[in-house]
Amino acid sequence: MTPASPYLEQLARRVILFDGAMGTSIQSYPLTEMDFGGAAFLGCIDYLSITRPAIIREIHDSFMSVGCDAIETNTFRANRLTLQEFGLGDQTLAINEAAARIARESADRAARDSGRPRFVAGSIGPSGKLPSGDDPDLSDWGYEDLAALFQEQAFGLLKGGVDLLLIETSQDILEVKAAIEGIQRSFADAGRRVPLQAQVTLDTSGRMLFGTDIAGALTTLAALPVDLIGLNCSTGPEHMREPLRFLLEQSPYPVSVMPNAGLPLNVEGEAVYPMQPVPFAQLVGEFARQGVRVVGGCCGTTPAHIASLYEQLHGEVYDPPGNGRYFSPPPRQVSAAPSTSSAMTAVAIQQEPRPTLIGERVNSQGSRRVKRLLLAEDYDSIVQIAVDQVARGAHMLDVCVALT
Repeated sequence: MTPASPYLEQLARRVILFDGAMGTSIQSYPLTEMDFGGAAFLGCIDYLSITRPAIIREIHDSFMSVGCDAIETNTFRANRLTLQEFGLGDQTLAINEAAARIARESADRAARDSGRPRFVAGSIGPSGKLPSGDDPDLSDWGYEDLAALFQEQAFGLLKGGVDLLLIETSQDILEVKAAIEGIQRSFADAGRRVPLQAQVTLDTSGRMLFGTDIAGALTTLAALPVDLIGLNCSTGPEHMREPLRFLLEQSPYPVSVMPNAGLPLNVEGEAVYPMQPVPFAQLVGEFARQGVRVVGGCCGTTPAHIASLYEQLHGEVYDPPGNGRYFSPPPRQVSAAPSTSSAMTAVAIQQEPRPTLIGERVNSQGSRRVKRLLLAEDYDSIVQIAVDQVARGAHMLDVCVALT
């Protein structure tokens, strides 16, 4: 855990209430190409922090006015790769810093008016690349490239004064690892560390895009330098019960959840989020009563959704200053078993019945056959050796491809 962090100090005492959707809030404004700074930038909502900061500030203030404790910066896709599609790659640092400063001003003003702490989360969404996939157009960026991409974005957010960094709507666990690596480098660049909150996105089957289940995601993230682990986006709260139950039982870190306002519906070519504020708040409030420490909303959630959620947590409508109203969740009983993860799932290190079986044939130092196959670049045959070992009961594989 990060020492001397006001965000983590508050988190240890109470539930933190985040804001709702930035993207769908922006879409409610009748924006023209002039708002975006010209036709070339039309649709780049991250650039609005430069061209129309008053709109972004108004959205932040609307969520602060209903009692939320933390707001996210307008930087969900403000990485160089995405911005370059609009010819804005060279403004990556400026856009992220500007967005952070707008949110910082709103949070500080709300803190003064209410007498309670308010926080700014630097939003870091996916890059648009999928390094775990095999599509040449989507997997052409490697781990180091992605780490550098997120390092740059995080540095701009840190310069703007965020209280924490939020990796969110993550669909590829390998990209999440690269983002965490890049963020750690940004801490060294900026000379300060803030809490890191990592949130993955699951479909209705409980898996990430490439099939990673919640056990695999948790085991991967728990071994990395993060401070909170959670879920956001994709589904409405009704589909998050089981993965959240698993996180509450197994996660060594505080748990966060920020669902959409229900599963999106396609209405005349546009995504519509059908869940109304009260049922949304009832379900998410239930998660807080079970031990979730950070709650909020994602796509389709409005100030009305967050106002209802505040009322669920505190039993009354937000009325500034409201500085005495905190909701403290019950303590969790964590019973995590040591495990190891693949890109898909996790396996307990201690198996019942014993022993834990580790297949060691995919090893160039112990198998002449594998060494010959490596020299011949016959990877299909090497994979078949691994498959055979799993079929014979191996729980894990020891892989070595060093050639001496």
